[in-house]
Amino acid sequence: MLKLEAPWYSFANKLKVLFERDSDISVGDVVKLDGGEAQYCLNIEVRNHEKFLALRALPSIKQFGNVKLAIVLYDEQNANAGSDAALYETIFKGNPILNDIKDVVDFTGARHVYVEFVPEVLQFFDDNLQDYNGNWSGIAEDIARDVFDNEVRGVHFCTADVKQAAKPAEKALG
Repeated sequence: MLKLEAPWYSFANKLKVLFERDSDISVGDVVKLDGGEAQYCLNIEVRNHEKFLALRALPSIKQFGNVKLAIVLYDEQNANAGSDAALYETIFKGNPILNDIKDVVDFTGARHVYVEFVPEVLQFFDDNLQDYNGNWSGIAEDIARDVFDNEVRGVHFCTADVKQAAKPAEKALG
């Protein structure tokens, strides 16, 4: 029997699949709230203070039509984060889905940060009408673009060329 889930559950699943291999970040389940600004809440526990600071790039409230999902980060300390490149380097530090982060300045002097993921399909269970089996398949670039709801100008999510993507062994040696 097909059971459809609301889009905020799909959003939580996207966050989970982005960080499921990262031992420093645990994404909880969506919880219904009784009152307040948001109707649902998603807790993210971060065991690395630098990653906590960097994950503040996530929106604190994600809007789905007239429903709001509050995203709550947990850590012991609070401080200011650094540059956009450093922010995403910290978020994805040690995460094997990241290929590289490039911080470049174009001919006009504008700074651009390219967060480049390995060319790999990520998949998770997601009840939706697009797939009868309930599987969501996509690449990290699309998931990150949706999850981070990037309002920061000059930050771009992309996927590495298959031929140029560094293999884990090459990264360790390089």
